[in-house]
Amino acid sequence: MADRSPIEWLRGPDGRQGATWNPIVGCSVVSPGCTNCYAMRLAGTRMKTHPSRAGLTRDSKAGPVWTGEVRLMKPWLIQPLRWSKPRMVFVCAHADLFHEAVPDKWIDRVFAVMALAPHHTFQVLTKRPERMRDYLAGYSCDGARRLNIAKAEWPLPNVWLGVSVEDQRRADERVPILLDTP
Repeated sequence: MADRSPIEWLRGPDGRQGATWNPIVGCSVVSPGCTNCYAMRLAGTRMKTHPSRAGLTRDSKAGPVWTGEVRLMKPWLIQPLRWSKPRMVFVCAHADLFHEAVPDKWIDRVFAVMALAPHHTFQVLTKRPERMRDYLAGYSCDGARRLNIAKAEWPLPNVWLGVSVEDQRRADERVPILLDTP
């Protein structure tokens, strides 16, 4: 988790550096784009012995590969609430919030924090747009009440949803599902 991230597309309109927020870590390979995943490589090399990443990858001839295990990092969950200055925040830079092993209750917690921090703009990217669409469709009418947040707009205006695509085939598959997401 970085309060200041060098990721170019996280810069706000004022040029201020954005941040990454990893309330969930871990993933699994879902498509060819995962081959070059920096988070997988980091979890299997430099952070291999860090308690937050230990055991999330296995060694292979091609390098570290995700095991499919995901973890909710409770101590990191409320981090954006401590940042007083508005910023662009990349959510789950070391995971996929909509991974099949992430329980809905964990996703609820992440969305609750985003609702409680309207001064930030949160960017959520996924390679699993079907799960994102299905999850958010379940909230389409009454998301704020389900998250136990009074007076929250739904959908949250400070959350930007996107899909990551590595080639035209994945764009053709994922973008229409994104467009169909409430």
